[in-house]
Amino acid sequence: MKDRVLRWLRVSEQPAPPPNAGPSLNVFRASRRYLTVRRIQWALAQIGGLIGIIVSLSFFSGGELPVFMPNTGEAPPEEVLGIVERSQGVIGRISDRILGVELGGTQILLFFESLAITGYVTQLVFSGLLVTLRWEMHWYMVSDESLRIREGLWKLREQTMTVANIQNMKIRQDPLHRLFGLAELEVHTAGGGGKSDEGDGSGGNNLHVGHFRGLEDAWAIRDQLREQIARQRGAGLGDPGETEAAIAESPPATAETATSRPLAEAAQALLAEARQLGNSVRRRSL
Repeated sequence: MKDRVLRWLRVSEQPAPPPNAGPSLNVFRASRRYLTVRRIQWALAQIGGLIGIIVSLSFFSGGELPVFMPNTGEAPPEEVLGIVERSQGVIGRISDRILGVELGGTQILLFFESLAITGYVTQLVFSGLLVTLRWEMHWYMVSDESLRIREGLWKLREQTMTVANIQNMKIRQDPLHRLFGLAELEVHTAGGGGKSDEGDGSGGNNLHVGHFRGLEDAWAIRDQLREQIARQRGAGLGDPGETEAAIAESPPATAETATSRPLAEAAQALLAEARQLGNSVRRRSL
């Protein structure tokens, strides 16, 4: 079934590696505990839907539409009764054409009750399978040069970021994730405007913010990216306007300081020679 769904959606099971991945590429998914968290969230949503169906069925358990006003217990106005009768007539004619049977008032209620129960059970099965499939299709790839995040199923989202352009990293946890020992690593690159791309993995338009969701070792991955950023900056890669202070709790960039000192000395020597040349020209003109 999984292969059929992927062929129908035209989605590969695993994304292609990011550019210049090399042998350092690390490919992984979110923790299986994160799948458990997603299943808990799905179960709570299904329980809420089931409660709504039970309340609706109990409200119409008499097999007839209510003939009294909920607040006063009085009969509704004749206009309301007329609308109900006309609606029953329209539904009866439609059912006669589609099913070959003209449904009456009680039969209409039973039909909609059956339709609601059937729809709930159908979506229960498919949505439960999709929770697992979404987790299986959620991939993370990290190399020395770049990283790639792919998430989503119906709406596929794939991000590729250059490690040297990472400006900030944050770790987020909510109470449910803390209970399961999980965390989310949020990565910001140049041009993101400092805005977080909040969400549950279903989408988002900020391509300068990446989310590593459902990690057991979010801190270890953050430290690994810091080391890679330090090596990239030390080699003179990335945005020259960035500084290591932009990386949360990152060490200072001593390599950049050592490189800029000889340039400053050369500029001062050139300025001194220019001043001497200007003074000599002025003396000759006098």
